[in-house]
Amino acid sequence: MADMTTLGTQMLEGLRLLEDSPGWLRQDRLERAMRKCVPEFTSGAMTLLEARAKRIRLEAASATGWFMATVAGSENSHTVVHMIGAVDGARSAAVDAVRSGAQFGEQGWRCLVPELGLVLETLPPESGLQAQPILTDATRAKVILEQGMRAGSSALADIRIERCTPSVARSKRNRCTVVYRLEYGPEAARRDWPRIVVAKTHRGDKGPAAYHAMCTLWNSSLRWNGAVTIAEPLGFLPELNVLIQRAVPGETTLGDRIECMLLRDPGEHGDQENVRDLLGKTARGLSALHGCGLHGPPFGWDEEMAEVREMMGRLAHWVPGLEAQLSPALARLEELAIHHPPQVPVPSHRSFRPAQVLVHAGDIAFIDFDGFCEAEPAADLALFRASMKQKLIHAAARADHGGSTLAWLQARLPQVDELSALFLEEYERTARVS
Repeated sequence: MADMTTLGTQMLEGLRLLEDSPGWLRQDRLERAMRKCVPEFTSGAMTLLEARAKRIRLEAASATGWFMATVAGSENSHTVVHMIGAVDGARSAAVDAVRSGAQFGEQGWRCLVPELGLVLETLPPESGLQAQPILTDATRAKVILEQGMRAGSSALADIRIERCTPSVARSKRNRCTVVYRLEYGPEAARRDWPRIVVAKTHRGDKGPAAYHAMCTLWNSSLRWNGAVTIAEPLGFLPELNVLIQRAVPGETTLGDRIECMLLRDPGEHGDQENVRDLLGKTARGLSALHGCGLHGPPFGWDEEMAEVREMMGRLAHWVPGLEAQLSPALARLEELAIHHPPQVPVPSHRSFRPAQVLVHAGDIAFIDFDGFCEAEPAADLALFRASMKQKLIHAAARADHGGSTLAWLQARLPQVDELSALFLEEYERTARVS
């Protein structure tokens, strides 16, 4: 036990080095630097309200990523501008001004933020997802939805959509999710044609992986188990990388419920009892997933450690001393793993967090199976429990804590620990974990 405590302390000291992040990752410094060097902001033609880095890819000596800025124009209208940014000494030296003729937010705009060594430019049109313009256009979406469902489901081979109403549920640089309400003609009477479907497109190979996993799960015992709802896959369009599924009920996520509970007074027990009930259902649903007998790509300790070491290598340039501080602790963990063989792998979600649990009228559904694999049960359980504490941190950013964030967190941490333990206990009622 003492050895594990020492190991944990060593890891924590190493991770504290991440607190000293590069300036372009810190929202306050990014905003201040942009206000100094972007002509539209220095002249007062536009007002920068907010700027932040979103998704950053760190390499050995460079970094690229997606940045967002919210600006107010002359008529006080707010606009969100999406940009790509790069921190690269060689590239920064070649850019010394905004490209001629392009204003901030227009195509072709480009600017060096010298204080941060950051080059920003408006997101090029080709950076978007190929299918997004089609998915958000009702007329074109109707055609591809029919094509995808006819090819993907024998029960929908003759489906004919009269009208579809799209609603964008999520739109980011690397993925887009659109919900459709479908209307049919009289031929749909007494047919189980879906009234609401969801179409998703991803950058990369997540779409095919998710569709394959969903088809496998839909044909397993999990579909009939009753412990959890899963979405029915309806089709996949490889040329557009679009997955189509029947919508599952869910007006909120378990993550939202946990965060709302934490933002209320700890003495209010109604929300906590509701979350306790949902955590019990989630634990039983996860046990059902782990016990459904399916096979998937293997994912174990070696793969996870390889990911950690690869990430640590990319961070080493940006956080001096991180690799030296963490390497001994990681080596000790690898040594412990040799003497503690993993549990037999089971069908696993791999990215199982409270945000992957939809809630509707007291029932739950699991979503986002693009990481489906075979892993030991602890992989899903540990990530879920760690994510509960992450929710506490997210809630603190929104809480009215009178300036004492630490005191607010400390007051609620025992509550999160108790709920996390409850989740594990409920899981162990029906399944074993080592």
